[in-house]
Amino acid sequence: MSRRLLTLTEAADYCRCTVPVFERACPVTPIALGDRIDRRLLRYDVLALDEWIDMAGGRTAKADTQDWLAKL
Repeated sequence: MSRRLLTLTEAADYCRCTVPVFERACPVTPIALGDRIDRRLLRYDVLALDEWIDMAGGRTAKADTQDWLAKL
């Protein structure tokens, strides 16, 4: 079973880049798992990362749905 929420290092690895490059390039806002402002409690949602990657590659959910409907 794969994890849905990733640490900063895991998210950068998931996107196949270094942490500094990930922090500069990724627009996905991490989720805070606690009330305190603590970087150790921030997590990145894999679904949000996938959506960003799809949009960066020119794919969108709407376009995918239209492609699927066109095949019917």
